[in-house]
Amino acid sequence: MAFGKKKKVEQQPFEQPKEKPTPAFLREDYPYKAIGDRITDMSQVKDGEIYEIKCHKCEMSIRSQGQNIRDTYERIKDKGCLGCGNKDLVVKKVDMSKAPKNLEN
Repeated sequence: MAFGKKKKVEQQPFEQPKEKPTPAFLREDYPYKAIGDRITDMSQVKDGEIYEIKCHKCEMSIRSQGQNIRDTYERIKDKGCLGCGNKDLVVKKVDMSKAPKNLEN
């Protein structure tokens, strides 16, 4: 082993960052879209159904089942969006009609 000799380091060419692909839930053909009118009365939210809280300013989206969405909405409604602070949050039901049916054993 010789001291003082430097290894030749081959430089890799600089690559431009590749454009990130669009997430599935933002694509036009995404089957599980929020549908219907805006829900303003959280007593309309049913357990076992999927709902979405969405901020149209920064596109933050939280999806969960009935009771969980009620609890989450109550926690964040006064503070606003978790991403940008916007207080105009929209709650809608998510269309799950195209979801695969559970297989029976």
